[in-house]
Amino acid sequence: MTRTYDAIIVGGGHKGLTCGAYLAKAGLRTLVLERRHIVGGAAVTEEFSPGFRASTFSFIMGHLHPKVIAELELEKFGLERIVVPDVIYPLYDDDCIVFTKDPEKNRRQIARFSKRDADAYPQFFEYLSGAINMLRALQLETPFDPTRKDLRSWLQMAAFAWRYRKVGTDLYRIIDTLSMSAYEYVSQWFESDVVKATFLYWATIGGNVGPYSPGTAFYLVAHLIGQTGMSFSRGGMGRISDSIAASGRSHGMEIEVSAPVDDVLVRDGRAYGVRLTDGEEVHAKLIVSNVNAAITFGGLVAEQHLPDEFMRDIKSFRAKGSSFKILCATDRLPRYKGFDPDVAEVEYPAYAHIGPTCEYLERAYDEAKYGGYSSRPFLSPIVPTYFDDTLAPAGKHVVTLYGGVTPYELKDKNWDDEREQVVKNTMAVMDEFAPGFSSSVIDMQLLLPPDIERIVGMPGGNTQHGDLTLDQLFFMRPAPGYADYRSPVTALYQCGASTHPGGSVSAVSGHNAAREILKDWSRLKKF
Repeated sequence: MTRTYDAIIVGGGHKGLTCGAYLAKAGLRTLVLERRHIVGGAAVTEEFSPGFRASTFSFIMGHLHPKVIAELELEKFGLERIVVPDVIYPLYDDDCIVFTKDPEKNRRQIARFSKRDADAYPQFFEYLSGAINMLRALQLETPFDPTRKDLRSWLQMAAFAWRYRKVGTDLYRIIDTLSMSAYEYVSQWFESDVVKATFLYWATIGGNVGPYSPGTAFYLVAHLIGQTGMSFSRGGMGRISDSIAASGRSHGMEIEVSAPVDDVLVRDGRAYGVRLTDGEEVHAKLIVSNVNAAITFGGLVAEQHLPDEFMRDIKSFRAKGSSFKILCATDRLPRYKGFDPDVAEVEYPAYAHIGPTCEYLERAYDEAKYGGYSSRPFLSPIVPTYFDDTLAPAGKHVVTLYGGVTPYELKDKNWDDEREQVVKNTMAVMDEFAPGFSSSVIDMQLLLPPDIERIVGMPGGNTQHGDLTLDQLFFMRPAPGYADYRSPVTALYQCGASTHPGGSVSAVSGHNAAREILKDWSRLKKF
């Protein structure tokens, strides 16, 4: 007998789990199907070496939305936040600059390099605050289609305009970030190359072009909109997914792992179920895909069920990544030669960004422009075990190295032959700023964009699941006319990171998609 549900979620990443948890909480009989042996997608904690566990892909909890934490009672279900009090930026000449949660300490740090920049620092963040607050509000919006002329669409746009009637100059500031380079943007405020580089680093995370390129200022601002604050999840990022799953289960949500879906079943323009790889069909009144749009449409859903123009948009969606990650099991903490706890005013730098100058960050992208990869990558060394002893044996540590630039495809080379050199380049940079680090490494695992794509089904290994550029944001994401979490197929919805507002472990897409589904539920449940 065919199993039947109200809702089936395809893909048990944290956003899919979030959508499912909200639907189950609203009373829908909900099933989540996950291809891998573990739920969480890119928000997982896995053993990569005997006794050593790490957040394999994503690594920071700061974007997880407080509304979701509260409404799904995630702390009740095991989520525990560990605040990251500071970020160190190792520099040349045996020095460093440190940013903490204390603005006055930050001003003192900046003043070591420029008194003028120290005075500009609070003004800069005050200037940014309006744009950041607007982007935070936009996260929870359902994008409308500005080209539609029906009454419902006009009412949506009118309501949106009314909600943001007091935006004023903040809108212009967001437009600036979408058009300006990160370098131009921060140069309006700061004179010191050291100070500029600390802010430019944020513009490199998840991007495919250097911080001198137009539009990269948006990446800088986008990484500041998280409201949970710089923090780790105790037990790794997998604890976030596990707590969401537990919340959903408490309302009856069912989860099946090692259950890959081959097809979304469509009849007469309506989705009515899925077919698993083992041949089983499971039916439901609605289907929600947490899988990237490029895999969902034309993959899980045959092109014959989709409009040609829609498929052209999906096929042109840019989603090739350029970031890598190395998970390291070490026998000691990294020690940065430029770090002095008295000067830095912090005990130990468990979170660092290595990109000492603006030119260093830009040059990291140069070789990738011509089909190569960075010989001197920028790096974010993170030591979660400094705060969390659940991840490694006593006296040992996990150090994760996020960095760039390693494009998805190489010219006249292949990644199988180049993996060892990526590791050598990375260790050379680490040893330069934290002497002896490479000799502390007991074991490691390298993850390049093709690896990320293969393991978690993230096309191109793009950590944002698609470039955050003007043509791929808000009502353009993932395709014009279908940014409201619906799709050209009736009863088929989207909730993954290729929808608004994009990547990061925020849970927002799942929250927003569930809200739209519940609006439609009274109509859908009749079928």
